[in-house]
Amino acid sequence: MQLIRSAHHEITEMRAVKAQSYRVPLLAGFHAHLATHAQVYRVVDGSATVGYALLLEDHHGDHSHVTLLEAYLDPLYGDRYEDLFDVIKDQLAPRAYLVRSDECLLVTALLSRGMQLEMSRALMVARTVRPAEEMSGLALAPLDHPHLKAARDVFIHALGETDAPSLEELQAAVPRDTWWVLTVAGEVVGMVAHESASGGTYAVLDVVAPYRVPEEQLWALLTAGKLLEKNGFVPSALIDMADSAKLQLFRRADYFTAAAYLIFYDPLAGRPSVGTVTRDELWAMIQSRAEFRLIDVLGEEHWREGHLPGAEWLEFRSLSREAKKRFTKDEPIVVYCNDFG
Repeated sequence: MQLIRSAHHEITEMRAVKAQSYRVPLLAGFHAHLATHAQVYRVVDGSATVGYALLLEDHHGDHSHVTLLEAYLDPLYGDRYEDLFDVIKDQLAPRAYLVRSDECLLVTALLSRGMQLEMSRALMVARTVRPAEEMSGLALAPLDHPHLKAARDVFIHALGETDAPSLEELQAAVPRDTWWVLTVAGEVVGMVAHESASGGTYAVLDVVAPYRVPEEQLWALLTAGKLLEKNGFVPSALIDMADSAKLQLFRRADYFTAAAYLIFYDPLAGRPSVGTVTRDELWAMIQSRAEFRLIDVLGEEHWREGHLPGAEWLEFRSLSREAKKRFTKDEPIVVYCNDFG
């Protein structure tokens, strides 16, 4: 097998075949967005193209961070995924592999290569959309200009000032009709996002209603689902699997997990690209006040009982999510546990 750097149009048909192989042929928005920026590689065996790989190449000075976004082989080559991953690893050295749980051959191949697994997001679909129970004073209506400021306040409460959309961004969303406002006695208390997915079958929902009781959030979810169903869509959602409250909300609305996005990582121990430091070297760095982040992954209780000077605690199972929030690219980081490094 060989990897040949190629263009997106060269794999259009294969991507369509792969999409239909999913249990639920719905591609998450973040996945579709990343795929447009990914580099295409055709998988060639002899003179025949037998598959493709999509890899996101994030360049940083003299090195790159590579993530595998998609991999596909013709069904006749279904027993060659382990070989494909070996070729990809040898030539491109990905740091991470994004795979859906309904890609059984890919998941099995990565597990057989000893990759570490982290659950990422659940792709949930409504079995049926039952009517919401009557709740006095609640209403759901399209976002309009008079409600822009109140809508932004909801986002600030939920996401914080930095991550909340601006008034201009919300104003631009009005004609696209992708947001509904949840009101109680006319006051905006929440937002419901809805967006049709490619293919015209599914529409993705999300409820943003901080500090509202679960019953009101459930009412908003069921009401929005009914509206989508009337327009010919199957309601669905993409939920962070660390958000237990959101998962519980959608399960109460009779959504089931059709698939999950999984992130596989190369085992870090022994990799040439991952350096190690000794106790003495780390102590010298601390004493000299060198600029770096020191991360404790032993556990929050252990960290509160005592930790190295300047250390921060990080839940290792949430590493990919927390890293995006707390660290900058190429920032010097030292991680320690019981084995010290």
